[in-house]
Amino acid sequence: MTNLLEIYSRLAEERPEQPALIFQREPYVGASWTWSQLLERSHSLRKRLSEAGPTERGIWAVVLADHPDMLPVLLAIWRLGGTALLIDSAWGDRLRHSVLAHSKPGVLVSLTPALSVTRLRAARQDRCLPEDAALLSYTSGSTGDPKATVMTHGRLSTTMYAAAAAVVRHRGEAPARIACSMRLSGSGVLNLHYTWAVCADAAVVVLPELALDTAPAYWRRIEEHEIDQMFLVPPLIELLNHAAEPPSGRRKPPICITGSSPLSARTQDRFQRRFHIGLLNAYGLTESMCASFFGEYDEQGMGRNTIGQPALLKARLRDAAGVVVEGPGEGELELSGPTLFDGYYRNPAATAAAFVGSWFRTGDLMRRDECGRYWIVGRSKDVVMKGGFAVYLLEIEEAALDVPGVHEAAAVPLALPDGSEDIGLLMRSLPGVALDLGVVAGGLRTRLGAQRTPRRIIETADPLPRTGQEKLDRRRTLELWRTLAGQAPSNPPGAA
Repeated sequence: MTNLLEIYSRLAEERPEQPALIFQREPYVGASWTWSQLLERSHSLRKRLSEAGPTERGIWAVVLADHPDMLPVLLAIWRLGGTALLIDSAWGDRLRHSVLAHSKPGVLVSLTPALSVTRLRAARQDRCLPEDAALLSYTSGSTGDPKATVMTHGRLSTTMYAAAAAVVRHRGEAPARIACSMRLSGSGVLNLHYTWAVCADAAVVVLPELALDTAPAYWRRIEEHEIDQMFLVPPLIELLNHAAEPPSGRRKPPICITGSSPLSARTQDRFQRRFHIGLLNAYGLTESMCASFFGEYDEQGMGRNTIGQPALLKARLRDAAGVVVEGPGEGELELSGPTLFDGYYRNPAATAAAFVGSWFRTGDLMRRDECGRYWIVGRSKDVVMKGGFAVYLLEIEEAALDVPGVHEAAAVPLALPDGSEDIGLLMRSLPGVALDLGVVAGGLRTRLGAQRTPRRIIETADPLPRTGQEKLDRRRTLELWRTLAGQAPSNPPGAA
């Protein structure tokens, strides 16, 4: 298996002056590294880190930041034989303390406002980590059930080479420049841009973070910086649909990939019709290192809503009765193969619950068609039983986003006094748009039918809670609902 540091070293030797990292995001606009400069900077940082850090298979907590030195810091840690524990700068104190208490890193490294290296405890060798452990990424940091995935150099490099090859199959050529338009928040953003790029021999261009104020000129920046590949999560696709000016069409469009959360057919169709660029619907998990499904184009070069068929990993479906589905059908997706993780770090109970033999239970509900292609249905936990019907929160949210003027939507399960369940809906309108909740509820009844229409709708002016990769944070969203439900007036007549 290939060590990621070896890939960077090879490119530094073969293409020393070729750009590897280009910053166009404040406050570092104009900062850049070539492949050789990345390695040289990592050598320099290694000396600084070694003064405080463990040297033998130790864990280094790294606070992620959109900083030119972020990548050299990771390379320096790998030079020291360490594993980087990825800390999202947006985590609250409780989550950060929980993660640090579970993983017990020896050193905390931060780049803002300046480089700081803080020893947390005596150096120790962690025998729970494989020898080629590169990253430690937490998908849940709760004290009772911490779930962290160990990402090894071998599995990461194998997965990323496969991802790079998938792009060549789709596009016909390898990208030279990959755009990063998201905040560096965790292993997902890191691997989908930085690790993917080095395995594709491409440079990463860190563009201004995509938001309401930067969206109008987004395609102009893509063309100006000659971007060949981009990854955007569905909420950012929605933002572009609402606010971006179309591209000029003067150069070959980049390959556009989305994932992280389910992509509605409506959002995909609007993007492709508005910008005349195919949008591939990819799928992957932290536990599978990165994307393992890469979508599919139709005959016109537009993306289908299917995630396609798996690369590297084997996939199967298991229905609600626990029976493996043969042929077309629906059920929970299970994955198996050489790039899948071995289990959650120091959590044997969570590992045992997540596997059926060698098959990992993803918790995602999928449909497989007669051609063997997979289609996302929803999360197995994000289902409400209403009047004997299984209603997926995702289908409620997709219908809400189809109502003109709705910018964000999150469905929540409601526990009723009689023990039954219903659905609530949190929504945020586009700036400057005043929505009538009765009209919204009527639109939902038209789209969903009375059985699936939310019992109550609450509007909020604040962005909905999201994780680092812009996924809805279901736990915090439910907490927000409970807070607002005690403050908001009841729905107007006929809203439920």
